[in-house]
Amino acid sequence: MQYIVESALVVQDTRRIEQEISLAATDLDVMVFTVLYQDSEIRFANHLVWRGSQANYVIDGYEPSVHSKATQADTLAIQFNPARLSTQAYQPIKNVTSLEKDQGNIIYLEYDVSPLLAEVKKATFQRAVRSWSMSLLGLIIFLIFLHFYLMRPLRLMAQQANKANDVVKNNDPFPKWKSSPAYVAFSELEAIRNHLINFSDKLYHSERKLKDSQQRWLFAIEVSRNGIWDWNFATGEVFLSDRWKEMLGYSEDELASELSTWVDLLHPEDKQDALLALNQYLNNELDEFESVHRLQHKLGHYIWVLDRGMIVEWDDKGKATRMIGTHADVSSDVRNKQVILHQAKHDLLTDLPNRSSLLDALYSLKESKQEISAGLFLIDLDYFKMINDALGHHYGDRLLIQVAARLSSFFSNNSLIVRLAADEFVVLAKNLPEDQSSAKRKIHALASQVRQVIGRNFNINNHKFSVSASVGVCFIDSPINIDPEQLLKQADVAMHQVKERGRDGYLLYSAEMEEVAQHSLFIQSELRGAIAANQLSLVYQPIVDSRGQVVCAEALLRWNHPQMGNVSPSTFIPLAEGSGLIEDLGEWVLLEACDFINKLHGNGVPLDAVAINVSARQFNQGAFAEDLLRVIERLGVKSNAIELELTEYALLSNLDVVKQAMEKLRSAGISIAIDDFGTGYSSLSYLQSIPLARLKLDAIFVSKIGVNESSNAIVKAIIDMAHGLNLKVVAEGVETQAQYDFLLQQRCDLFQGYLFSRPLKEADFVNYIESVPVKGLKSVS
Repeated sequence: MQYIVESALVVQDTRRIEQEISLAATDLDVMVFTVLYQDSEIRFANHLVWRGSQANYVIDGYEPSVHSKATQADTLAIQFNPARLSTQAYQPIKNVTSLEKDQGNIIYLEYDVSPLLAEVKKATFQRAVRSWSMSLLGLIIFLIFLHFYLMRPLRLMAQQANKANDVVKNNDPFPKWKSSPAYVAFSELEAIRNHLINFSDKLYHSERKLKDSQQRWLFAIEVSRNGIWDWNFATGEVFLSDRWKEMLGYSEDELASELSTWVDLLHPEDKQDALLALNQYLNNELDEFESVHRLQHKLGHYIWVLDRGMIVEWDDKGKATRMIGTHADVSSDVRNKQVILHQAKHDLLTDLPNRSSLLDALYSLKESKQEISAGLFLIDLDYFKMINDALGHHYGDRLLIQVAARLSSFFSNNSLIVRLAADEFVVLAKNLPEDQSSAKRKIHALASQVRQVIGRNFNINNHKFSVSASVGVCFIDSPINIDPEQLLKQADVAMHQVKERGRDGYLLYSAEMEEVAQHSLFIQSELRGAIAANQLSLVYQPIVDSRGQVVCAEALLRWNHPQMGNVSPSTFIPLAEGSGLIEDLGEWVLLEACDFINKLHGNGVPLDAVAINVSARQFNQGAFAEDLLRVIERLGVKSNAIELELTEYALLSNLDVVKQAMEKLRSAGISIAIDDFGTGYSSLSYLQSIPLARLKLDAIFVSKIGVNESSNAIVKAIIDMAHGLNLKVVAEGVETQAQYDFLLQQRCDLFQGYLFSRPLKEADFVNYIESVPVKGLKSVS
């Protein structure tokens, strides 16, 4: 590529560079392929919208410092970006022109290596499974060997030991079995028998000592299973029961019998409060000694104990001389309280902080009264309900968990990541630059990065799909301006503005958005009654072939409001999708279009099919295909008279489920087209796996025909690709004869746009069909 760029620049043939970049970008793993100026301005790129922009604003992972070093060293620089799972390369280009701005041109490439890493992970897992299988087999063989050669002999020894133990329980220092030892089959049992005889002697001589401890054991009976401590003030000695030591993992002879043992085991954070409570009790400032604190276990961790004690002996002068107390392990109780507190402040599914934690954090910022600069990002997953309905709640939950993990790994410790609602997350990014302009630039960069982090493919149970996000941002520049509920509302307003503009974007809140939100709410409210009030209608835009003959038409929805007049579909369709009204509208459009088809056939008007737009939400309903076939059968409409137009967003869910629905529709005779191709779903793999009939080339590509060679090349590439997959291409938005001529030259199949006709009412559409000549076509004025 370096050679191509340098040679092309020598002859000033930039078209060759654009073609090469377009060709290289067909590799789906190529994330970024650009040619940059020394000042990071994008000269050529695999995304046309990047041209002329600064790379450090639009390209994640690009580092100007590496760019500069590679240019100065005049050598290739390659590095791996673990956050993006990609390889980034900076290849300097020799200076081939005399323009000062061209000094230090460089090729910047970013390649996605996540598929390769996934394969490596899979291979590693398989090797681990094989290794663990062999290890498990070896363990089983070892256990069998252990049972027959060790455990079974020990069981026989234990039976003999139990017989000896029964004799010791009689407390007889000279039992009969001493003089007539029982026969033992193993030398180990003989050693055990001798140890038991010695133990019996020690037990007998310890009887008097046990009587001295009678008070301790009586107290132990009252508080069974608790550890006992007995503190003698005169000698400083502290008796610690075996149970007390057992709680902390120690044996009976591992801890010194002194007060410092307890003090040294206290948790540093609890030591001051525990000693204070003890001193207050000894000084008669408290009626009882009771303290809940942590003691260090032998293994290093801490356990929570409830420590209670009381003075039990005094001398002749009334001075306390002895104190006895208990330790109770209350770790589970404390943990339960901590869990309850944690659950009250965290989301159970993702373990992220919840709304309550977010409000606490915002109030803390407000109460700090320090100069701050922060950003509140409200993130809503686009079409999440559709994914939940199509794949099931299990997939939806797994997706939410992965989104939470991505956000947590992306943001630093200075940020709070919160799950606010079902598919809504909030990021409170603190410690932004003090300068407001710098802080806002940082916010824009973070919002863009959030969308890219979420936009990467998800893989759940071997199902690979992608999802976009709508992000509303609220800027916090002063603690005085922090009203938590108001901030959330503002971020929510900004987020809904993004959804109304088509989703998959971000907006920074401004006061003007409140008016827009109120207007959107009014439109949404009015739309609910539009069907019953007969305010909706359908118009039909002809779709013609290369001879100019009308072969089909697209049914387009129109809304004529009594006060607002004609409301643009781009205004009310997104609102309908967001509120669930799109399903009612879709059902109404289907019934009206079927009625129109029956009228055409009844009047003998020739028309292959009527194309009906179906929303992603409507199509991904489980029984959509069955319901559609049932409706057209009831209305007596031939299935081949209907073509469904789906946006690429309808393919975001499980492709296997989508494919099954499409196969059922195709078997019935209904054809399916992808509308606005090239502006939605990023993966092209679905084209070869689902039964499509047509691709509709989005008008944005058609409008750029003739602008430059790259625009023409994109259109040509899409048409060639579609024909290679045996798909017909419909060009939308054809408005000029030049566009039409170019599309004809590229063998485009069908055409739609103002060059042929605007959307027409039923009667006007019939008249148009009858008036269009079979051959020849001229521009429509």
